[in-house]
Amino acid sequence: MVSLILAAAAPSVVAQDWTYPYEPSLQILDGYQVLHLKGDPHDLGRQHGTLAGDLVRRVLNDVILEDAASSRSTRRELYEGAMVMERHLPLAYRRELRALARAANVEYEPLVALQLFGDVQRARSIYCSSYAAYGPATHNGELIAGRNLDFWDNGASEYGAIILVYYPDEGIPFLTVTWAGIINGWTAMNAHGIIASNNTAYSGTDSLEGISTCFMNRKVAQFAHTVDEGVRIIEQGPRACGTVTMVAGGNPPKAAQVEFDHDNVAVRWAESGYVIGTNSHCKLYRDDDEIDDGGYHYYYEDSRTTRLRELIQSHYGQIDRTMNFAAAQGVPLTSINLHSALLFPADLTIKLSMGRTPACDYRYRPFRFTERGLIALNEPLPADDDPE
Repeated sequence: MVSLILAAAAPSVVAQDWTYPYEPSLQILDGYQVLHLKGDPHDLGRQHGTLAGDLVRRVLNDVILEDAASSRSTRRELYEGAMVMERHLPLAYRRELRALARAANVEYEPLVALQLFGDVQRARSIYCSSYAAYGPATHNGELIAGRNLDFWDNGASEYGAIILVYYPDEGIPFLTVTWAGIINGWTAMNAHGIIASNNTAYSGTDSLEGISTCFMNRKVAQFAHTVDEGVRIIEQGPRACGTVTMVAGGNPPKAAQVEFDHDNVAVRWAESGYVIGTNSHCKLYRDDDEIDDGGYHYYYEDSRTTRLRELIQSHYGQIDRTMNFAAAQGVPLTSINLHSALLFPADLTIKLSMGRTPACDYRYRPFRFTERGLIALNEPLPADDDPE
């Protein structure tokens, strides 16, 4: 059954350049932790570590330092691999991480490993899903996207799940759904309504010599004004490990699943107004006997892709904000469903469930991204805010 969660609303927001008018803060909005950050990379890291240091230390301890699945030698391999990837991060992200480590009073290497363990430890299962529908597929043409993060967490999501809201000196304001201490995140949307979310893919050429999967998410969210710009950021690389990343949103709306590994990239644009991505939906492979231009074929469709396609096609032309395909039976992997989201980039709204597993079984809480910060739509606005 498709969950009914939010009455349809008309899109209304056109993003401008924003300057956050308040001091950085850690807030509780509709029960969720929200950390507002602003400034240059050093400022962003220092604020994160100062405001959320206790949370950062706890997440780092549970996920990396005291991970029961890791021996001392395995942990050392993780650190070494993470520091190889660290060299390929943009300098601004390394500066932010160093400032975060100092402010939170943690060591730098384990903190880097916390950002990158999903790529370095590829053997651990990560099973995510995403979709976007718009144009002829939706009731009013607006783009509606869904996203599940299905992953292991050593219990960190219960206390460490957080929404980071960035107003950086360089780039575009954006939000990212993550854990305290992780500055990239798994589901992101910026002030121009560009969405980025990643699904790990286990085929193709993996390498630690490139920008990690999740930092590629952040780079798209922080610097892409359009879907095409987001796709180009991924194409330009350097890429690291096999991934299926959804880039969607924009005005007019557009969507693609960008499937890539270290060496190759292929863009699967939405057809008939929708596009679907999972970890195993498509895998890149080259067939020189059949393809003269060096292109790539797609093959293998898993049950989650089939289920999402059935949902979209059976509601084609009528899809609206009341329809939560991300929570539909057969889409999320409920034993490891850490967060689940619906995103409506036309007015920068996100409906999010996180912090309890399976997230898809709990209330999706609505927020809107604004120049004045992230607003919880179920709570009254501050007295000095425009009620509209």
